[in-house]
Amino acid sequence: MKKSRKLVEHAKNLSSSDLYNFILHSNKYIPNNYQIKIYHARELSNEYQKQIIELFEMNMKILYEQSNDGYNFDEKQNELFSNQSRYLLILSSNNLLLAFAHFRFDIDYGSRVLYLYELQVNKNYQGQGLGQWIVEQMKLFCQKTQMLKIILTVYKINKKAIDFYMKKCQFEIDITDPNDEHVDYIILSFTV
Repeated sequence: MKKSRKLVEHAKNLSSSDLYNFILHSNKYIPNNYQIKIYHARELSNEYQKQIIELFEMNMKILYEQSNDGYNFDEKQNELFSNQSRYLLILSSNNLLLAFAHFRFDIDYGSRVLYLYELQVNKNYQGQGLGQWIVEQMKLFCQKTQMLKIILTVYKINKKAIDFYMKKCQFEIDITDPNDEHVDYIILSFTV
């Protein structure tokens, strides 16, 4: 456990440049010559924060409102911009946010994980491989930081997302999934 904590702390302390360099040296093409940016939440400009919230709400607000817990803007904003939060942004040439991943390095049930809190793609750019490309980068970050798996939660009613993760990205239902009809989400993981 001590080794795991040390590896997670090391991953948390990596700079945005360190993570960006993993992508640059991976020989994974950047889709359509879009701009790729990586930030700690504290490094995000107000404009990027605004675009992140707008894209999140465009894609997810209705699903949250239909969930058992509902949608609480303040809670979501605190989660999105926590000091532990990291971001991979895909931007157009004029700095329009096309897609983002919100993730953290953590210990989850004793395992070193990259917890993928959000993966959002603008509806006008879905189906172009941006989401899959982001997941591949998350897998790369896991390999480079010695995390054991990527973990995420998804609402059960979000069949499109479940299909994306399970069919296109080879995620499976995680052993920590509550498997309870009374919860409205499932926990998925990809073991690296």
